[in-house]
Amino acid sequence: MKQKRTKKKSISPALRAYAEERIRLKQTLNKMGTAELYQVAIGHFLKFTGDKEIRIEAISKTMVTDFSAYLQQRRLATNSINSYLSALRAIYNAALHEGLLHPEKSPFEGLRLRRSPTTKRAIPVSFIYRLAETRKKEEYPRRELTTDLCLFSFLACGMPFVDMAFLSRENIRGNELVYKRKKTGSQIRMEISDAMWRLIRKYEPDDGKRRFLFPILPDVERLTHAQYKYRLALHNKELRLIGIEQGFPIRLTSYVTRHSWASAALENEVPVAVISQALGHSSEKTTRYYLSELDISKLTEARQKISGTIELLIKRE
Repeated sequence: MKQKRTKKKSISPALRAYAEERIRLKQTLNKMGTAELYQVAIGHFLKFTGDKEIRIEAISKTMVTDFSAYLQQRRLATNSINSYLSALRAIYNAALHEGLLHPEKSPFEGLRLRRSPTTKRAIPVSFIYRLAETRKKEEYPRRELTTDLCLFSFLACGMPFVDMAFLSRENIRGNELVYKRKKTGSQIRMEISDAMWRLIRKYEPDDGKRRFLFPILPDVERLTHAQYKYRLALHNKELRLIGIEQGFPIRLTSYVTRHSWASAALENEVPVAVISQALGHSSEKTTRYYLSELDISKLTEARQKISGTIELLIKRE
C-alpha cells in the first residue's frame, strides 16, 4: 500500500512577528534609528501585500520587484525606497542566518540599491559667521540656545545633534573632548578650543547636577527615543526660522552644519582621511578614505583653518 506523503511543515515565522523581534533587539542595542526604519519598512510591505500574516518564506523575487514598483508609484524618494528595501532584506537575511529559511535562491539576489545624489545641504562659512555675529541679539533663550548649539556643532567638526545632546562631563578629559558616535560607534578625540569652552561654560548648571553638558534633553533617569526625537524636532524648527530670518539659501537643519563643515574642509584642502576621522565615518564608501587613528594635531589644524574667524568672534564676547 502506497504511503501518503506528508507535507513538511514550514518553520518560517510570520514576517510581522519576526520583524517585531528584530525591532525589539535593535531597541535593546540602542539602535533606535534602525528600529524605526524597520517599523516603517515592514508597515509599507504589509500594506503592499495586504496579508498581515504573510510568512517570510513567501517573499519572492517577483514580490520584491513589485514592492519596489509600488513604492515608486507612491512617489517616495529613491533613497527612501532603497532604505526600505535594504531593511526588508536585512530582516530576511537575519531569519536566513538563524536557519529559519532554506531558499534555493534569495529573493533579493541581483537587487542593486543605488543612492541618488542628495540635495546640497551645505552653506558657506560666511553664513555660519553671520550666526555668530547675531547670536547676542536673540531675544528668546531657546533661540539663543539653538544658535549656540549650531555654532558648537560647527566648531566641533560638524558634530551630529544626537552626539551633542548626550555629551556629559565624562566626555571631557583634560583639554580634550572624547566621545563615541551614536550611529557608528567610532571614537572621536578633539582638542576643546577656547570658543568651545566658552559655550560649554555658558550652559553649566549652577548646582552642577545636570547629567548633560547642554540643556537639550530632560534630566530624567530613563530617556525615551520619543523624547530625543521631540527635542530634535524643536531644534530643527528653530533652525528653520533662523535660516529664513537670515535669508539663507537653503533650509537650515542640524545636518546642514555637519555638511557645511565637511564642505569647508574640502575647500581648504584638508585631506579626506582627516575629514573622515572628524566626522566619525565607519566605511570608505562614506568619504572615500577612512583611517581609524590620526594624530589629533591634524584635526586641530584642520579646524583652525575652517573656523578660526568664528572662534575669535566668540572669544571676544
